[in-house]
Amino acid sequence: MRYRSVLKGIEQCALAWVVEGETYRNLTEQEAIVARNKQAQLREPLAVADMSHIRVVPPPGAVWSSKMLALDANAFAAGYYHPSPA
Repeated sequence: MRYRSVLKGIEQCALAWVVEGETYRNLTEQEAIVARNKQAQLREPLAVADMSHIRVVPPPGAVWSSKMLALDANAFAAGYYHPSPA
């Protein structure tokens, strides 16, 4: 199997390295489920409460739409997002 195909299989939780970069093996069904759950936890977005310290500041010469986007982003991070009129 080509190296790129092995990497894709690992990303899809179907394969695992035995020796990193040299040999690989198929994951059992149980191992694949555990790997997918772990992968899903790592990819979950931050909770809104974890983003309360984020502030988006548009550059000084920003156009109106960029400023509204920054306001929307700040509102989302603070937990009270309501889309602005476009």
